[in-house]
Amino acid sequence: MLKNNGKRFFLIASEDEEKKSKIKDWIDSKYNDAVVYTAVDYMECLIKIKNAPPNVFITDFELAKGRPGQIIDTILSDLNSRVAIIVIGATARNENQFDAITVGRLHFFEQLNSLDELNDGILKISNFAFQNEANQYSLKFLKAGEVLIKEGESTQQVYIVRKGTLRAFKKKPTGELFTIGEIKAGEFVGEMAYFNDEARMASVDAVTDSELIEIQPAVFEKVIYQRPSWAKTLISTLAKRLKTK
Repeated sequence: MLKNNGKRFFLIASEDEEKKSKIKDWIDSKYNDAVVYTAVDYMECLIKIKNAPPNVFITDFELAKGRPGQIIDTILSDLNSRVAIIVIGATARNENQFDAITVGRLHFFEQLNSLDELNDGILKISNFAFQNEANQYSLKFLKAGEVLIKEGESTQQVYIVRKGTLRAFKKKPTGELFTIGEIKAGEFVGEMAYFNDEARMASVDAVTDSELIEIQPAVFEKVIYQRPSWAKTLISTLAKRLKTK
């Protein structure tokens, strides 16, 4: 499938050529690894989704050559499909659609007032859309203010920050929060709990909208061994931690 080559694939469906062009230009400006293609009606969508399934499908609710919302239900009825969907011009209409919203696969805009709003929709379906199929590591997306790690948790997932800035912080006995430091693009997060086999020593949240690579503990050492650039990043992160102690 197309998802395996490291690119992010977007399909935009609308009869409005100007709208498609504006959305395509916006995606290209936001994602340097995006491949964007378009469709004009229901039948063209079916063909392109079957032959070149996108990560994200952005569509008008009403498309020519199909019933309103038909393309959404067609995609959701395919149990093997991994396509995430953003719909413009409607709200959820049935149980399958509500279920897809719950799992972060589907997002509706009753009215899209600006392209900047589209960013919020993509963030909401990104964890579904961009999961790596190898299950060794996957992409994780956080909105500003969203918590990644809670102090005292026993989880041991390790992360690399690809984009954005995160904050590590602790809570005083008085309940006051104090910042330990910032984690920026190119640094690891959560590696100390893995190496020390202990609970999380601090909480971490997103200062800005952020994109991370999540590595499962069971394959962490294998993945690091296979990717020397990540090993170098890990050493750099650990060196920084030692300097700040």
